[in-house]
Amino acid sequence: MNPAELTLGISPSLTTKPSATPLSLSTKTGKAPVPRIELEPIYTQLKAALGDQWTDYKTAINAFVLGSLNQAELSWVLQPLLSAAPSVITSTNSNFSPISTLGLHNTLLTSIYANTLRDPPPTDVAPWVVATDKPAATSKNAGASGANDKAEERLRKEVMAIHARDRRRIKTLKESGKPVNDRLTEMLDYRNELAVKPPDVVAPQGAAGGIAKTSWDVQIKQRFAQNLAAETLEFPASKDVQGRIEPICYEEGLVGGVVSGGVEGCVTLLERATEIYLKELLGQMFAHTRANAERCIQTSGYRRRLRQEEEGAERGAIQRNASGLLPVELGMQTKRHALDMDDMLLAVRLDDAYLRQDPFLSHRVLLNGYPDIPAPDAAAQGVNGIAPTVNGALTDRERGAGGMEDGMEGLESEWSWRGSTKSDVNDLMGVLDECLAVA
Repeated sequence: MNPAELTLGISPSLTTKPSATPLSLSTKTGKAPVPRIELEPIYTQLKAALGDQWTDYKTAINAFVLGSLNQAELSWVLQPLLSAAPSVITSTNSNFSPISTLGLHNTLLTSIYANTLRDPPPTDVAPWVVATDKPAATSKNAGASGANDKAEERLRKEVMAIHARDRRRIKTLKESGKPVNDRLTEMLDYRNELAVKPPDVVAPQGAAGGIAKTSWDVQIKQRFAQNLAAETLEFPASKDVQGRIEPICYEEGLVGGVVSGGVEGCVTLLERATEIYLKELLGQMFAHTRANAERCIQTSGYRRRLRQEEEGAERGAIQRNASGLLPVELGMQTKRHALDMDDMLLAVRLDDAYLRQDPFLSHRVLLNGYPDIPAPDAAAQGVNGIAPTVNGALTDRERGAGGMEDGMEGLESEWSWRGSTKSDVNDLMGVLDECLAVA
């Protein structure tokens, strides 16, 4: 709030009317009464300055007071309504300069806040408040005559002064369309969409709550009866996707979406999105693992031959096939093998964007590159790594075909190199152990 905008051509006056409450707070405490600020001139001038935008302004202020909008959102909504340019004349005296609608807005809010620290307001609604601004109960008790409502009475007189033919023409006019830049409505609609709504379907009155809950539990359990696409190795059909979405809706309480038929649109959207995602995934993977193809790595010989055949196709010496491919492209397609795990491993190592989004798939591809080593025979290992012996000597089974008596000797021989000794191998193993300890 800009303090400079709080300056008015006329200062807010203090009311001298006694409070209509049965027992004011000042009487209870014995303190002197504090007069309230008269809001009628500020309220009337701001409403006249805003005109048709007064309804949007009042709705935004109510939403801000109720906590539906924060300060930034309120400023975003009121920015096109309020102006800092002095355009409102507050007095007939020419010595007072006009003020802006932003200044009236700041003064009105400040005066309302100041009245909260003064004497309590009267119980009845002020006569200068329009009937549409009154509470519902007060408007109902006031009756259709519009008593104590000077603004409504003046408006009725002005309407009755119009010719009957013009009044009929005004009644037939349609309401103006929604403004293009309705920020308040957009903000409230956005917040309402984010809010979780209760289910629209209500259990019958004669049925117990446990029966309705049990029927939902049955629908929820059907989610686990559907086979995964990884198990069937087939692209999921529409009925399979719908059979998996509906139990999730029941579990999250979105029963109204299932009953109203909103699941079909979600199924169609999800099916198309999955198909496009898989096509982009395969296309990106082919670009990483294929050579001599479009959008892939190409050798100099392939590019030279492709350029020659393209020139021949322009002269008419070479004909393309029905798919528009040249002979060199057809030859490369026949030589190209199918996509395998090695290609996927190469794509993972090249930091494929789609494989990086799926950590489970990328880890599975990485782990597939390691061979499955069979577990050692428990009988050959003996107890606690000590091989069984007969009279202190190893059996023929433990000696093996090569006559090796100690498995560690074979292991050391595999890791040795020419000119190395057992101490060199032990030093190397120690360095590796230190590296593992640091990692």
